[in-house]
Amino acid sequence: MNRKRQNARSVWIDITFSTAIVLLTVSAILLVFMTENGSTASQPDEKETTSSIPVETEQIDSNYPGIKIITKTSNDKNAPYAIQYPQSIHTIFNTEVKNYIEEVQDRYLETIIEKKRLDEKTSGELNVSYETLPHASGNYSFVFLNSSSFSDSESGKMEIRSFHLNPETGESFSIRDLFAGDSNRLQTLASSVRRAIQKDDSLQEHIIEDALEKYTEPRWMNYRNFAITDDALIIYFDENTIADRLVGPPIVSVPIDAIDELLASAFKPEDVEDAIESPNQGSMDSSNEEQNDGHSDKSTESDIEGDEQSKDSPLEGTVGKKVALTFDDGPDPKVTRQILEILQKHDAKATFFMLGSRVEYYSDIVNEMKEAGHELGNHTWNHADLTKLSPERIAKEIDKTSAIIEDVTGQKVEAFRPPYGAVNDAVHNITGLPIVLWDVDTQDWKYRDSARILQVVKENVKDGSIILMHDIHQSTADGLDAVLTYLKNEGFEFVTVKELEETTP
Repeated sequence: MNRKRQNARSVWIDITFSTAIVLLTVSAILLVFMTENGSTASQPDEKETTSSIPVETEQIDSNYPGIKIITKTSNDKNAPYAIQYPQSIHTIFNTEVKNYIEEVQDRYLETIIEKKRLDEKTSGELNVSYETLPHASGNYSFVFLNSSSFSDSESGKMEIRSFHLNPETGESFSIRDLFAGDSNRLQTLASSVRRAIQKDDSLQEHIIEDALEKYTEPRWMNYRNFAITDDALIIYFDENTIADRLVGPPIVSVPIDAIDELLASAFKPEDVEDAIESPNQGSMDSSNEEQNDGHSDKSTESDIEGDEQSKDSPLEGTVGKKVALTFDDGPDPKVTRQILEILQKHDAKATFFMLGSRVEYYSDIVNEMKEAGHELGNHTWNHADLTKLSPERIAKEIDKTSAIIEDVTGQKVEAFRPPYGAVNDAVHNITGLPIVLWDVDTQDWKYRDSARILQVVKENVKDGSIILMHDIHQSTADGLDAVLTYLKNEGFEFVTVKELEETTP
């Protein structure tokens, strides 16, 4: 009997012990699982909480062979962004660009998260645009401008970064390659850059003398962000380096003829053969190729046939001396507002041909344009070359832009300017809007020289002229006051494109 009781107790002890082991094991597994995953399950990734709105991604062909434009937008009210960047057929280049874009985006979202910890009402905005600057050698310089701003501070941050590509070979090139890695040539380049800075009136009152020598001394690192065109070597400095109290980073343009003897043979003007045909323009493909593949335009007569050419050409024979000021590729959160202030100062009306992708993010500025009496025009959604798109895509680029402008302002769009001035029968048939080109191209996108804008206007303006500028470049805002002063002194009246048409006999 005692043996039976002892055996019974032994069985229950074994069962109890085994059950305890199982429970402890399960508890341990659950604890480990919750420790590893609990923060994710209970507290979603903070970056995701700032971007809960779906991201829209679009890909279109650019105006440059072998390059596509990628556009990413998020309408999250707390952390919206609009990002554009180029994509080639070369993996290494694409990876470098994508890594940079992700770095900029992560930095922006991390800043939003930190600011929201202090004030949950804080919101921000990020815009990344780029422009493509081609060289006759066939190489491209892609210049990115990323601009971030936050509701808890008056000033934002702007940064310029350049990438370079031979679109056929996939090889990149640096400032060293331009000058064959020769330190003596670098010394001469540094002197040329300093001379260019001293000649730039827009920089004079902003130069930081003590820092100028430091940031222009002959070190390759000081000139890492650059673009080379057939006419100039453009150097981009970081904010608050050689100058302060500027809107945006300092940009210095050195004429090619001042340094052509220093260039490596592949980039010498006289040695470059089979120059590639490319649009006479840059791009902030937003971007800013500021948003799209080019924030600049060129009208080519070969694109316009027969009667359509005379129909779309600038108007002559107007009553009195009138001129239409036009601005493309905006709005821009800083430059456009400066331009609006200058126009108001001179009691001048203008026509703004806007990108729908930017209207969506800067609706308040668009309404300021409307309230000031300026004409609002359509410049497509993404600054695509419409002659390379299907009829469906052409209609989408135009209709979507007209719709967002009307939605924002309650005003219908009555004028259209095709990117690059490129039109064909399909574009004419689909637009449903008057196509507006120009006869005075200031090339402000190309030279970024405020004084040169006035020079071009003086040499080319006439009664009935339509002047092409871009409200995304600081140099344009810097040079506009002098242009308007000159035109007023010459007896010109500033009118919108529509008003110019109405005064045509």
